[in-house]
Amino acid sequence: MARDPAQMKTGELRQQAERAGIRNVDQMNKNEMIQALGGSANANRGGGQRQKDPRPKGVSPQDYKNVPGNQT
Repeated sequence: MARDPAQMKTGELRQQAERAGIRNVDQMNKNEMIQALGGSANANRGGGQRQKDPRPKGVSPQDYKNVPGNQT
């Protein structure tokens, strides 16, 4: 399995880029090489919170008894 390019050393990335046929590798920095190889420069970085989808009516126990058709 291939390693994450963001975790690799610059020399290893340079070798991969040269094998892939990318030109002017000696003038690129690490992020430029990752982009040229088709990767994302900020892979596995960031994060933050994602907005949650609102729950549909009737899925919480408090609402379940108030949804039409669920009254007993």
